Amino acid sequence: MIRRLPLLIVLIGVSISSFAQEKWQLVKDQDGIRVYTRRLNNERYKEIKADFELKGSADQLIGILQNVSHQNEWSYGTKKAYLIRKKNKDTLIYYSEISLPWPLSNRDLVIELSFKKDTLNKMLHIQAKSIAGILAAKPNLVRVPFSLALWDVSVLPNKLLRVEYTFSTNPGGALPAWLVNLAASVGPYNSFHKLKDIIRKEGS
Repeated sequence: MIRRLPLLIVLIGVSISSFAQEKWQLVKDQDGIRVYTRRLNNERYKEIKADFELKGSADQLIGILQNVSHQNEWSYGTKKAYLIRKKNKDTLIYYSEISLPWPLSNRDLVIELSFKKDTLNKMLHIQAKSIAGILAAKPNLVRVPFSLALWDVSVLPNKLLRVEYTFSTNPGGALPAWLVNLAASVGPYNSFHKLKDIIRKEGS
């Protein structure tokens, strides 16, 4: 029985974690874009998931995401973004400032954006994560301590992409959790609606 005790502790831990993690809740379903939220354990801010389809190629999507200086044209709340440097052909580092309504302070962060093609399974994996130690904090802006976005993109026939996107963040500062969670469905829907328009116009 004593030998089985560590395994029992692990199983109890997994069980508690499963109960603490909420199921995804659908909060918006419009124009083929579905947005879900859930709370992870005791985190204040909800995790976001979205799934939708794009009429375009993986290379088109990569090109748009790599063109960070135009991110404010489609990414919700982005005031400005600019490239800091390219690490290699599949990874770049860029700066982004996010607008928030007065009297809240704008947020900013440095992001490492990477792309990985899985040609065998016809998948594209994209990761955008916040990193520290690149740029010093700026006056009147709150540096985001944590941000992680993951894109799992399935490449389908007839130049169609199926996207599953997940996003979690801690926006830092004294930003009310209810305000961040309230906007959870607005940001992803608006961003991906505009992204679909951009890819459609490029293909026309």
